[in-house]
This record gives sequence, structure tokens and C-alpha cells, in this order.
Amino acid sequence: MTLQTPMRCSALSESLGEPMIGSVDRRVRWLLVEDRSAWGTRAVRDVLGAELEAEAKARKVRLQLVRRREGDPAADAVRRVFLVDTEAHRMAVRSVTDLTEVPGLLDLPLADFGAQLADPIFLVCTNGKRDACCALRGRALVSALSDDHGERTWECTHLGGHRFAGNLVCLPEGIVYGRVGAEDGPRLVDAYLDGRLDPARLRGRSAWPQPAQVAERALRLSHGLDRLDDLRLLEADIGDGHAVVVLGSPDGTRHRFDLRAGRAEPRFTSCRADERESPLMWTAVHASGA
Repeated sequence: MTLQTPMRCSALSESLGEPMIGSVDRRVRWLLVEDRSAWGTRAVRDVLGAELEAEAKARKVRLQLVRRREGDPAADAVRRVFLVDTEAHRMAVRSVTDLTEVPGLLDLPLADFGAQLADPIFLVCTNGKRDACCALRGRALVSALSDDHGERTWECTHLGGHRFAGNLVCLPEGIVYGRVGAEDGPRLVDAYLDGRLDPARLRGRSAWPQPAQVAERALRLSHGLDRLDDLRLLEADIGDGHAVVVLGSPDGTRHRFDLRAGRAEPRFTSCRADERESPLMWTAVHASGA
């Protein structure tokens, strides 16, 4: 009897040459809740409740559970909660003793949230119950970061885009990388700490809409730009299947991009999927002002 090798969505995505850029949902505010329980397929819902999960989604807040690589669940009698504004590039932390306090934090101004944080946070999805690729590739990435960046690195629940595992998020800017191997993680983190990014593995940034993410990578590659503050989003006019994005350079130059959306060929987008999906992809069809 021949055993069938299980489908791995990240390997399939790589074999299809699927572009990663423009695959990050726009979420300006992130709320990270410390939790060391065993995460299931619906970890946020299991721990924080379906009502809070739905409320955060409606308010476009990225709600995540986070934990250190190792830890005793009993230590969660007091939990840290982090609020991140990826547009303002600011973070704050406070402690809670009861999870019923968390809903009231969704709309709290960052200035009133708690102690302001200056040190970056790095998130790696390791939610293996949600998708096997996140466990296989995510945990290897966490291990690679633990030596030099252990205090800044947190495991997190489902981020979206598990077919791009390992997924690495750099906060407070909300820079999201995909297909990050153990050998690449330390390099990308060191670059971020130096104010630089690598457009080659960029999925996008959470403060910007998806067409703007595509435009950013295209401009960075064409002009050799790698500083985090090289570009600003000036305009994003998004319609049904088309978009106009204007990015600005520090010298005042405006770069306009016309983009079109299309559906990729159907494919499995998760190791647990039983139906094929056709992901939406944005493509730059014209650029000016370069």
C-alpha cells in the first residue's frame, strides 16, 4: 500500500510561482493578547469569544494571540496586551487580569493605553492546528530568531496567507514578509532594526491597501530603494477591479501607478482546504513620474 504525501499549501504556492505581494489585509490597528494555551483552529475565538472576534473584524482591528516560545499557561493570570498603530508606527502595552477587559481596549487611544514601547516586536505565525505549514516553517523561523532576538520575537495565531509560510511581521510598521526560511529571518530582522526592508520577500504592509502594497514593491525594485521611510502613500483610489495609487519620495517626487485586479487560476490555499480558490491579485499596468 502506497501512502499519499499530504498536500502542503506553501510548497504548492511556491511551485506555482504565486506572487506574495499585495496579500496583506489592511489593518492599521493591531491588538495582541498574551496567551499560552494550546491554540486550536479557531484560537482567537476559543480564547476571546466569537463576539469580540467579530467586533474586532468589523472595526478592522487585527486581533491576535501571542506568546513566547516557551511558557507556563498558569502565568497568564496576568496578561500583557499590546496595541500597535502601524500607520503612526507606535506601540503601547498594559496588563490585564481579566479577559473581559479586552473589548474595552479596541477603541482606546494609544496615548491612553499604557506604557509606550520603543523596541520593535516580531511576530511569527506558528498556529499549526490552523495550518500545518505554519507549524513546520514558523517554528523553525522562531528558533532561528531566538538567539539574537528572543525578547523581541513572539509566536502568534493565524495571520492569513499560511500558503506563504513562514510569515514574519515587523511591528510597529506592520511590514509583512512571506516564505521566510530560518536562514533568512535573522537577516530580515537585522535589516528592519537598521531601518531597511527587503522587497524580494515582501507581502506588503498592513497600514496600506493591497494595490498600494503592489505599487510599493514595484517602485522599490525599479529604483533600488530599501529604506523604510523611502516612500509615503499619498493617494489610493480603489474601484471595482482597478486602482490608482500615488506614492511620494522624500525629494517630493510623485509616482503614480494604475493597477488592475484579476483572479488567479483555482488552487488550494490551505493545507486543510477541501475546495480550490481563485485568489485576487493586483498588477501594475502603468507607472508614471518615475
